[in-house]
Amino acid sequence: MDKVRTFPKLVIAIGIIFALVGVATVGTGIYINSFIGQQLAAQNIVTPDDASIPNTPVTNIPTALSMASIIREHSLKYTGGLSYAEMGRFEVESGDPAGTSNPEEALKDANGAPVANSARNTQLTASGLVTSLSLSAMAIGMAYGAIALGVAFALLGAVIAGLGYALLGLITPEVAQRFGLQPVTQ
Repeated sequence: MDKVRTFPKLVIAIGIIFALVGVATVGTGIYINSFIGQQLAAQNIVTPDDASIPNTPVTNIPTALSMASIIREHSLKYTGGLSYAEMGRFEVESGDPAGTSNPEEALKDANGAPVANSARNTQLTASGLVTSLSLSAMAIGMAYGAIALGVAFALLGAVIAGLGYALLGLITPEVAQRFGLQPVTQ
């Protein structure tokens, strides 16, 4: 009889493990969401007037993506639509943001050294900011996914544990009597 009771007890244990993993996953998701939100808020970023969500502190997915979008838009205007990879390392006398990577063709400073392409440097900084804001938005989204997955695991664990308890009731007279049932083993 003890061997027969082992399987329902194992099912109950598995259900409890699933429920605990679910609760831990929900907690992790909540922590990550809070952490990323705090990190964004600590930067004191406010979207500009021409952003899709204007004059709003960047603390969540929509505002982070709005700010990333407007940074990209502004940087492309400054560089004439050129990306970082499309521009040369050095400025040229004409002021063309495309610049040049040939030091011989570059604009020279007072010491005769090539001048760095400021448009390219601006595009590099903008790309870093856009990536950072986009990753923050993605992390918040993943945190929401972890919370939903954790809730699902906790519910699944409760159902599995309940099934194990029901199986135990089918073979254990004491458990079956609590529910007014006759155990199968009698």
